[in-house]
Amino acid sequence: MPRAVVLLSAAALLGLLWYALAPGLAGTSDSRFYLAAAASWAGSGRLLNPDGTPYTSWGPLYPVLLAPGVEQERAWTTALQLLSTLLCWAGWSWLAWQLLPQRYLATGLVAALAVAAPWLVTAKFVWSEPVFQALFAGYASCLYAYLRNRRFSWWAAATVLGLLLPLQRMSGLFLLLGVGLGLLVYYGYEWRAHWRRWLIHALVIGLGNGAWLLYAKRAAATPELYRSRGWQGLRETLGDYGYVLTRWLVPVQQAGWPKHWLFELILPVLLLSLGYAVWRSRAPFVRLLGTVVLCYLLCHIGTTVMSRAGGNVYDVERYAAVVYGAFLLVLAEAAASLQPRRPWLRWVLALWLLYPVARAGRVAHFCHQMQVLSWPTPRP
Repeated sequence: MPRAVVLLSAAALLGLLWYALAPGLAGTSDSRFYLAAAASWAGSGRLLNPDGTPYTSWGPLYPVLLAPGVEQERAWTTALQLLSTLLCWAGWSWLAWQLLPQRYLATGLVAALAVAAPWLVTAKFVWSEPVFQALFAGYASCLYAYLRNRRFSWWAAATVLGLLLPLQRMSGLFLLLGVGLGLLVYYGYEWRAHWRRWLIHALVIGLGNGAWLLYAKRAAATPELYRSRGWQGLRETLGDYGYVLTRWLVPVQQAGWPKHWLFELILPVLLLSLGYAVWRSRAPFVRLLGTVVLCYLLCHIGTTVMSRAGGNVYDVERYAAVVYGAFLLVLAEAAASLQPRRPWLRWVLALWLLYPVARAGRVAHFCHQMQVLSWPTPRP
């Protein structure tokens, strides 16, 4: 990858992050639980909620990562969000350069990822998503490197990152399910030749996360309740996801036209189009990534309808941000296959790049004006 492309894109990302995060980090109710668990882990070696009950509703990794910096929690948390976002961008940029045949497309995607508005939003809050995004970018990169050269070290790195993914956010299991399906369908020869290695990979991830889930179920102060939101909940969820995915591609206003019901119809079209791009692709790893994106989104839609995840456009933007890089990469590879027959497509893509740039600037300004957390935060 040309050094100038890397330096300019990294500078753009750092500039946006600096402006968005300069006043401080924002928080939600989740943030209080993360920070309280981090403080209790640093003090007593136990993960506790603000009220002193066991911390079991989220994966344990994020508060453990926050714990070493509890004495300087604002600086430490900000550094963790910044570093994670940079690593996420670096991982997907490296994959773009490896998988896209046309250099101009790879360059454009690296630039588009540097102005990724979803990643700016997740970095602004004390949320676990930035680390989650970095882990997935690292896992995808290690997996690709292993499938290309079969070096044991890449497999081992992918296994460790795969273990950590659900421990950061349990929806990492949806990503891993998509990876498993993709490997089974597009890398059948790999399963047959190295089935023992993949069995160990699955066992390490399954046993590690199964142990946490078992502990969480037993230690939870109150049992988890699952309540279906019914047909209306499904419609609202489809509309929210349709809106967010559409906004990744073209400018739309939430409160204006088109209305919410139209996004319920747009979502199946977008998902079917993504599935068609996966089917047409000749690159096995791009097909695997497309399968991961589809599996993750469909699983998240299901959990939202079952009231196990947040249910509005802001939550959807937050949860879907982890597959933003893979989503754009699959679409860019599809554009690469069309470009030889449509040379004008290059200029269309160059003009489209103005949209994520403009949106990133607008989102960074919104984050800059947002109310921030007061430090130090209350501890259990």
